[in-house]
Parts: sequence; structure tokens; C-alpha cells
Amino acid sequence: MALNPEHLKDAKAALKAMSARREKTLRKADFIAGLIHDIHTRMADGFSLEEICEELNKALPEGEQLKMNTFKTYVRKARTEAGVAPTRAWTRRTAPAPTRVTTTPDKGRPKVAKEDPASDFRDQGGEL
Repeated sequence: MALNPEHLKDAKAALKAMSARREKTLRKADFIAGLIHDIHTRMADGFSLEEICEELNKALPEGEQLKMNTFKTYVRKARTEAGVAPTRAWTRRTAPAPTRVTTTPDKGRPKVAKEDPASDFRDQGGEL
């Protein structure tokens, strides 16, 4: 059977109908990216990420709920993509920690000469 122009028209029509039927599924990362400005506003109002995640989980279906670490990752990624500055630093440390260890010069530590590896009987297969 030879292909003719009618087959090409039918195939094009079938492909157009196929793309119109398919819905794009919304991933969790896209869901958070769509809400990043609202999340940022709530954080500026004083709510923590834990509280925001808990409220979002109440609105999501049972199998689609977010875990806290995953939520933080999605927020961090969406924030960088949207160009939104964080409301506060992720860590509490503002300056480097003071060093508690002070270095002192060697105080009478005896320097032990390294053994000659040839003197080890185990390597030579001999008796001890």
C-alpha cells in the first residue's frame, strides 16, 4: 500500500488532536515555584517555613504532601530562579567561631626515629 497525501493530512490531524488532549501535570517543584512570592510574603510577616509547609500540606491531597527538607529545597530553588532575596540567613552564625585551640611549639615531645622496614621479620617470612 502506497502512502498518499491524504494519509499525511490524517496523520497531522491525529497529532494535533493528541497534543490538545494531554494535560500538563504539575510537579511539586512547579507548585512551590508558583507560590514563591506568597511564601516569601508570609515569611516576611514572621511565619516560619515549618508553619508554611504545614499549612500547604493541609491543602494538598494525602499522597502529595511535602516533607520539610524537600519543601526547603524547592523554596531555595524557586527563590533563586525568581530572584527573590531570602528574608533571613539559613544559618544563625554571623561571624566565624572563635578558635579555642591555641597552638604551642613542641614541648619536649620525644622524636622517635622511624623503624627500618627491613627489620620487620614478618615481611621477610622468617621466625620471630
